[in-house]
Amino acid sequence: MDWKPHTPKPQEDLQTAPYDRWVSPEGYCQAEFHKVQTGYLLRFPGQADFLLERRLGRSDLADRSDLDDLPAAPFRITGWPTLECDTKSVINLYHNAIQPLLGNHSGGLFLHGSAVMIESEGTEGPGAVAFLGLSRGGKTTLAGSFARAGRPFLTEDVIDLRIRDGQYWLQPKRSKLRLFADSARFLLGEGADIQDDNLKQDVDAGTDFPFADHPVPLKQIFVLGTDHRAALSIRRFSLQEALSELMPHSFILDVEDKQRLKGHFARLADLSQDIGCYALDFTRDYAELPRVQSAVLGAFRSDHIGQA
Repeated sequence: MDWKPHTPKPQEDLQTAPYDRWVSPEGYCQAEFHKVQTGYLLRFPGQADFLLERRLGRSDLADRSDLDDLPAAPFRITGWPTLECDTKSVINLYHNAIQPLLGNHSGGLFLHGSAVMIESEGTEGPGAVAFLGLSRGGKTTLAGSFARAGRPFLTEDVIDLRIRDGQYWLQPKRSKLRLFADSARFLLGEGADIQDDNLKQDVDAGTDFPFADHPVPLKQIFVLGTDHRAALSIRRFSLQEALSELMPHSFILDVEDKQRLKGHFARLADLSQDIGCYALDFTRDYAELPRVQSAVLGAFRSDHIGQA
């Protein structure tokens, strides 16, 4: 969908109380969700406001189970950046927050994470491996380290899954990685052109960072642990654990819409049963990344052999 932000303007005080918030691990508010007469208003403090106005009646937005052919543009989207926020950041918010929120609301299956493509050693084609984690948890840096080693990345922030022929096909997103300055320097070298040490850097795909520009069947999901000093370990979740671990990494537009929550919960339950889900713990040290890659590759090959 082609979308452009409107002219920047200050964020005025809102007259409604938020019915939901996204709060970072550090405790600051990343987003507020407000209901308005025509739909929803999403505020990203200090960055932008997005007004989502319904185009269709509620019956036209019924839950879907096929994950294919999602309703086209059920909302009219208007977004205003703040005076301090650049256009690039607002467009990133649109792609990495607004689109997946509306995708799940329309019956899709979107998760917060990065993904890479790994070639299998048998006759079966390549498979996608997804990394889910909280903000600043290391998922994009991990995907970048795989790409740097020659295994193409598919997405750096949004997992978009479609079911076809009995498989979950992970859709490629934008061919760029958004990395904090320290991660960009590690992956690109000290000569990397860093515009601002306090902001994420856009690193385009290329020879050093190959990008998979076609859908790839999802084979495994790894949920990154929150202990950044933990020793390297991989453990497969039980079915009950897997479902509860996937839930925090969903994009939910309306937590008060019980019917849609029930449908999304059912889709996640199916995913947790159909795809192997693992806990991935490791020390957040760049020197550890080669060992983490080897461990993930070992789990991928073991799982592949077990299914053959």
